[in-house]
Amino acid sequence: MASANLPTTPGGVPYPGARPRGRSLGSLAARVELERIARALAAAGLLVLLAAGSVAAWTAIPVGCLWLVSRLSATSAQLPLGPSLAAAVSIPAAMAGAVGGLAALEGVYARLSGSAAMTRLVAPGWRRSISDSPSHPPATVLEKLMGANVLVAVGALIVWFFAFAGSSVPW
Repeated sequence: MASANLPTTPGGVPYPGARPRGRSLGSLAARVELERIARALAAAGLLVLLAAGSVAAWTAIPVGCLWLVSRLSATSAQLPLGPSLAAAVSIPAAMAGAVGGLAALEGVYARLSGSAAMTRLVAPGWRRSISDSPSHPPATVLEKLMGANVLVAVGALIVWFFAFAGSSVPW
């Protein structure tokens, strides 16, 4: 006859009233809650990293490339062809690499936050009805961040141009 005091049989099969070993339901719920909080914090950290990286892609990378290329030139009085070509090639290449890294980071963010984009097969325009849903999926987090960066940059350019640039025309 089995007793409720004994947790399991020698074979490992639990008795009807036995408690599970090692974990209680309370600790399991706490662990699940802790994992949820850790995922949310990691997703928030990745979002901050994406925002900082998208700002750096438009500011720090071009400035850093220009600084590095300036070290190739012996004089600042005349701009030689070699450093000019190096700047023309290195800046877009470095920016493209940074945006590629940001896109990979966004994939990690999407998986971590649970907002992984659903891949949907879009029919070509000639096979779609006018009443079909739009063919463009919603914007991703990185697209929204890059768009916001462009808007802020254009706004800053307008403010600088009208408020601080001054006039080069001798009136």
